[in-house]
Amino acid sequence: MIRLFLVGFGNVGRELARLLKDRSSPFTDFNTRHFSVTSIATRSHGSLSAAEGIDVQKALNYFLQKGRFDRGCDGFTNAATDELLQHTDYDVLVDLSALELKDFARSSAQRLERALRAGKHVVTANKGPIAFHYQKLKTLAQKQQRKLLFESTVMDGTPIFNMYRAALAGATVKQFSGILNSTTNFLLGELESGVELPAALDKARRLGMVEADANHDLQGWDAALKSAILCNVFFDTQIDPFQIPRDSFERITPEDVQKAKKAGKRLKFVAGGSHENGQIKAWVKLQVLKADHPFFSVDASSSILQIELKNLATLTIVQRHPTITDTAYGVISDLLQILKIYKERKTQ
Repeated sequence: MIRLFLVGFGNVGRELARLLKDRSSPFTDFNTRHFSVTSIATRSHGSLSAAEGIDVQKALNYFLQKGRFDRGCDGFTNAATDELLQHTDYDVLVDLSALELKDFARSSAQRLERALRAGKHVVTANKGPIAFHYQKLKTLAQKQQRKLLFESTVMDGTPIFNMYRAALAGATVKQFSGILNSTTNFLLGELESGVELPAALDKARRLGMVEADANHDLQGWDAALKSAILCNVFFDTQIDPFQIPRDSFERITPEDVQKAKKAGKRLKFVAGGSHENGQIKAWVKLQVLKADHPFFSVDASSSILQIELKNLATLTIVQRHPTITDTAYGVISDLLQILKIYKERKTQ
């Protein structure tokens, strides 16, 4: 049994809990026979801890009814997240906490670092630590012989990093580009349809597409951090996300969108990165695309990533209209990698 410590119980955390107890789930090995949740820690909505394992279905139902954990819920604790981490037995830290830019994601990165130093595996959907502190965390994970996995940080669990590590082993990435922020892509589509921005943003929020801080989407931070993560992994580097030039949604007017539409073109935010002549660059640019561009038809909440490889054909990965289950699956796929390690140990 692999014991999980969940940090954060937002949309992804709740979907993860639902899938863990769902006997009809298509993810056959992700179940309570292999995984047990021993702690759920939130910043301001209460926390739970139980050495024998939390009944995640009861916890989920309680949270959905009350909007938080409190003394009426089995396993409730007032302990802070860091205190729980220090005094709880677990095998994998699953960090689903919200992105924090103000401190360069130091607090969340330090949490991951402490877990690795304690001999725990780490799975995270939080972009901050991998964007700002990837090399340090990767080196520590290798030293500790533990897994540091983060499939859900880019394109909602599309197997980009699994593909790169396994199917593209030995290949060299020259450049990548794509539509990586589904929120701004959705908003542009709504503006094309004549919807005012406030109404479009409200709709995106109802669909669960907007970051906890909407400025992370609108000011290009989400796309910039995803570009940084891809640069860090593809080019084995540590890029500074704050140095990535970003175009912001704030510079767009409805007139700009309609003008492009009348000309048979579309406005798109394109994020990318390159490694050429010893220089690594990343960017988030607002581009006017013609109808023959491969990104032109990527609409609503869909995403696309194009990877240019040295001496190999260009790869294009498209994700059409992902849901919260797709994001949760990125976490599940990482956990199943760790489960595979445990199973292999038993057969040795």
